[in-house]
Amino acid sequence: MYQPEDNSNFDSSQKLNLEQNLDNIDANLSAKNVAARKKQIESVFMKLIAFGLAVGAILGVGAYYLLNKLGLTKKPYQIEQEKIEREREQQSKEPFKEISVFPEIPKSITSHVDRI
Repeated sequence: MYQPEDNSNFDSSQKLNLEQNLDNIDANLSAKNVAARKKQIESVFMKLIAFGLAVGAILGVGAYYLLNKLGLTKKPYQIEQEKIEREREQQSKEPFKEISVFPEIPKSITSHVDRI
């Protein structure tokens, strides 16, 4: 297998300095700094939760309105019943057509026949 080569530029004194710097970083973190950072993170987290709930509520209400508007929330028998009712309304609104067995003779022809 591949084994990395030792970096000759990186000696043990640099490693010791790096470890001391890490110790100093941990020592600089006071309880006040930790508490302030925790409070900031909690604030951001709560804002994200509130934002997510608001967007979710808006999308939920919009989806509900759209589904009702398109009639996708009705049960099949309700759709069939509405279709039957609409057909009955159309039939009652349409005037009855006059059915003539014999075609009518235009008046211009009848007036011509009377003259003869």
